[in-house]
Amino acid sequence: MTVIATTLVLTGCGNEETKKKDTEKQTKTVKKQDKKVKIESNEGKPQHEQLITVNKPPEMKYLDDETIDIYKQDEKKYDNTVQAITDDSITLLLGEYCFYDSAMDTVKCSVIVVNGTNTTIEELSFQASIEVKTQPNKTFEDDFTYEFIEVETGVLQPNKGFPAILGFLEKNPLEDDGDKMIKLNSQDITIQLKNIQYNAVE
Repeated sequence: MTVIATTLVLTGCGNEETKKKDTEKQTKTVKKQDKKVKIESNEGKPQHEQLITVNKPPEMKYLDDETIDIYKQDEKKYDNTVQAITDDSITLLLGEYCFYDSAMDTVKCSVIVVNGTNTTIEELSFQASIEVKTQPNKTFEDDFTYEFIEVETGVLQPNKGFPAILGFLEKNPLEDDGDKMIKLNSQDITIQLKNIQYNAVE
């Protein structure tokens, strides 16, 4: 009887230990599912060639026809194509729409935002700086935070992208360029990302 009782006690301890480990494992899993990630900058980071696809964002049904046409044009350009994307970060691919609005002293460019990480992400935000080779005398604000929430873009799987339009306000405009829209060539534009933040869903 003493042997049986001892065995039962040991078995009970073993079950309690197993429950404890399972609980700890579940707790770690829950924490990992909502991991906040911050990347200081993309500047100088390596890139690799990757096949990407472009998703239509849920917000498209609420957009005006002109914006929808821009999004569709960029989707056609990049969907199911191989592109150079930044390792384990977020990449912007410049779209077909890129203009300098002289009346508003603003550059507006369409982009495809690509998830180059190995995880599904949501609640993405970043800051961006732009340089325009054909307008070296102009500098643009770089401290605005672009935010993309799930209801607007959906969750973003690895190597998936969605269309967006970014605007860059000129710092201290000195020249009067009149009231016109100047078409810019994407090859003359460089955009760098910094302060990238998102939730990693694993």
